[in-house]
Amino acid sequence: MMDDFRLRDAVFSAIWLLFLLTGLVQILVLPSYSTAQRLWAVAITAVFCVTYFVSFGTVHAYPRGWSQERRVALRWVILAALALAAIPAYGVWAVCFVPYLGALVAFTQPLMTAATIIALTGIIASVPAWLVARPSFVDLAVILFGWPLLILALGTLSQREDTETALRHDLDLAQQREDIAADIHDLLGHTLTAINLKAEVARRFIDRDPAKAAAELDEISSLSRLSLAEVRSTVTRMKNPTFAGEIQAARRILDTAGIHPHLPETLIRPRTHEDLFSWALRELTTNVVRHSGASHCWVILSEESLQVTDDGDGFTEDATQALATGLTGLAGLRRRAHDVGGDVIIQRAEGLTTVLLTVDGVREIKEVAPS
Repeated sequence: MMDDFRLRDAVFSAIWLLFLLTGLVQILVLPSYSTAQRLWAVAITAVFCVTYFVSFGTVHAYPRGWSQERRVALRWVILAALALAAIPAYGVWAVCFVPYLGALVAFTQPLMTAATIIALTGIIASVPAWLVARPSFVDLAVILFGWPLLILALGTLSQREDTETALRHDLDLAQQREDIAADIHDLLGHTLTAINLKAEVARRFIDRDPAKAAAELDEISSLSRLSLAEVRSTVTRMKNPTFAGEIQAARRILDTAGIHPHLPETLIRPRTHEDLFSWALRELTTNVVRHSGASHCWVILSEESLQVTDDGDGFTEDATQALATGLTGLAGLRRRAHDVGGDVIIQRAEGLTTVLLTVDGVREIKEVAPS
């Protein structure tokens, strides 16, 4: 049961119980109350407070199999019975317990349902209180209607915030699912297609040209290892969704592809936009593995920039055209960089291809030492 106990909700509800101390202190101090009344007031107030505290902590889960409405109704009836039991000690001022009945429904029920229950409770409690003791009309109105309606407003805001939080959580989960689906599609779609084609070629040449078939099978083996490394890298990013996790994943995928990684020995975290830098590192190292044919890859970091350089073949004409028309991951990276006031710079010089992501306007490409 303790695993399902919402301590935060219970503690938040318990704060309001401090207002009960005013009436209890009067009973303990004023000479008009007997010892029996004082003892009963302390006992019934303590039981009410504990019940109220536990009610808020467990109303979402217990009793098992009950609807939320039935759970609230059970707790409301118990608290109402305790409030009635307080009359011998509190007298007419047992109405001080009524706002807590309103709080229970205000924080757990829809607005109209809670408002109706609060209004009916106030009316039912006010009639006998007014007829029997004729208390101050203003005091009675504040206790039975003013405080409960204020609590209702707070409860409505709290429920709205909880709903928005739940929606944001659902949207985050949906986005994560889409990202995972996109990663799997990007990682495996092209590779599995290539494996299928090469397997077909190997099947055709296995009798006529065993050497060519063996070469195709070797490529299938290499593609399979690369795909496995990419999947493991994706899992690493899921387990460590940080820039440090992306560095680890980049090292793994470059090593598996036979590309010597030159990564920073000391991790320098981006000052801002860490998610952009993480996504950029993933995109750029994946491009190096898939398209460059490189032997070495250098990653240079600063707090405001990320530079990835490789000694591969550079961009093909088709890739350059796709980049210009915004159809590649690099084009998407450039758009995201522009959204935060940054830029993506691409340079091909002296047999090296460099992509620089910068968010501070500095466009200097750092030199690397080819091995």
